[in-house]
Amino acid sequence: MAAYLSQHPAIGMCPRKETHHFGTDLHSRLAIKDGQQPPDHRRYMDLFKDAQGERRRGEASVWYLYSATAATEIRAFCATAQIIVMLRNPADMLPSLHSEFVFVGIEPVEDFEAALALDSERERAGAPRGFPPRSYRSAIRYAEQLRRYLDVFGRERLKVIVYDDFRDDTEGVYRDTCEFLGVDAGFTPKIEVVNPNKRVRSKAMRRLVRRPPERLRPALHAVTSESMRRRGGAILNRWNTRFDRRPPVSDRIRSELRPEVERQVRELDELIGLDVRAWLD
Repeated sequence: MAAYLSQHPAIGMCPRKETHHFGTDLHSRLAIKDGQQPPDHRRYMDLFKDAQGERRRGEASVWYLYSATAATEIRAFCATAQIIVMLRNPADMLPSLHSEFVFVGIEPVEDFEAALALDSERERAGAPRGFPPRSYRSAIRYAEQLRRYLDVFGRERLKVIVYDDFRDDTEGVYRDTCEFLGVDAGFTPKIEVVNPNKRVRSKAMRRLVRRPPERLRPALHAVTSESMRRRGGAILNRWNTRFDRRPPVSDRIRSELRPEVERQVRELDELIGLDVRAWLD
């Protein structure tokens, strides 16, 4: 959705996803190395300097929903902000999340079932560095997370999209979203797959890009700008990425997750009248 909104002539989307400028309660968990600086307000605003569109500005950071503080911080920054949330069936969302965490190198356990089995231990002893939620299951408490945004922004400033609807009627959901944002709903973006399942070719290359050796950093910073380093990292990341179909989740794990799915179906209906009973099929 962020990629499609960025095509709209009246919307200036931040070209960088996952800034996580807000949600200060998660900044220490999102840091992947010692001494990493928290997001800076000036640098955050600079990200929008080349964004197209004069009517609306936006950015996409998935952990704003999980954060306990992001809603109030966003309101303090812009009291008239509008919030778009996309929810996915937890039984599909969690293996996708795990695959992404493995790809970027913050999940050391590559088998989803084995990683999910560590939830209780991670709740008690802590999750790996760079791992935003306390556990996988804590990330799918959608109703609890949405309630914070309802309390801060009210229902009229909150649009909730069910991923299945977006997948099955992308243009229709896009038009509804444009109407919610008050921009021309007649604009049709180029629809294409944006984020297929990924795996790395080389873990060593991933470590080099994400955490260059300390002894090399002063020389690298002396001869390159931050934008050059970002572009170079993006090129290396593309070379180091292969696309691979994610294996299906076992029936046993789906059965294990079913009580939590049932709970979210019930709570989302009670909270905002959202009908996601299809998640139980």
